[in-house]
Amino acid sequence: MFKSLLTIFVFMFVFDIALSHGPSRQKVSLTIDINAPAEKVWQIISNFQEFKWNAGVKESKTNSNEVGSERVINFKDGGTIKQKLEKVNPEKMMVSWRVIETDNKVLPVNSYASKLFVKADGDNKTSVTYKSGFYRGFMGNDPPPELNDENSKKKVQEFIEGNLKGLKKIAESN
Repeated sequence: MFKSLLTIFVFMFVFDIALSHGPSRQKVSLTIDINAPAEKVWQIISNFQEFKWNAGVKESKTNSNEVGSERVINFKDGGTIKQKLEKVNPEKMMVSWRVIETDNKVLPVNSYASKLFVKADGDNKTSVTYKSGFYRGFMGNDPPPELNDENSKKKVQEFIEGNLKGLKKIAESN
């Protein structure tokens, strides 16, 4: 009798845990080819103080290019994102940053981190890969539609696409 009750209890506990998990980590990874030397693209990406890549950005402010620096990005629609520079690796041409505050209308996410990789593809061609990992904007179960996995992923994809298109435009000019 005791074994039967214990088995039922364990089954109910495990089943309850399986049904009550929170959100899953989401990922978006996009790559763009740019007709410019990798060194030029790297200079743009690694300059944390100047974030002009996204056409929706009104202004960005930061105090330095040092790891640990924070920048505030203000968007034309009134939204704001605050990022922290996590790592800069010139040898690998990789930079990473983390969102530490966000307006849910711009990026409805939690624990957002990005890495950008610059790779030379010949003398005047460059490939840039932008990878992000994050959780949806609502960390509990049953999120409202604007904070669910699908919308969070869609908004991150739009943000990254805007960044990459702007980067391409800037890098290919001049």
